[in-house]
Amino acid sequence: MSDMKTPEFWIAVLVALIVKVRTSPQFGWMKVGATIAVSVGAAWVSSEWASEVLGVPGPVAAAIVTLTAEGVMRWLLLAVNDPKQAIDLWKHWRKS
Repeated sequence: MSDMKTPEFWIAVLVALIVKVRTSPQFGWMKVGATIAVSVGAAWVSSEWASEVLGVPGPVAAAIVTLTAEGVMRWLLLAVNDPKQAIDLWKHWRKS
């Protein structure tokens, strides 16, 4: 078994998902399902890389990826659909 798919990995992903869903605006079941699918898929695929880059244990990387994956993917889709809006958002974020 890969060290990224240990019980600790799944506990970190589950806790991060609970935090993400509970602290997000009220989602319908479809958005919650999409959030879970994107977050778990991203954690499964990229947690090992994130662990190496950030220098943190695998479960911590899994939680970080789980919490940020959906937002990053939503931002990328926004950038593809409307590059000017993405640039404006980036400029606003850089000012903060």
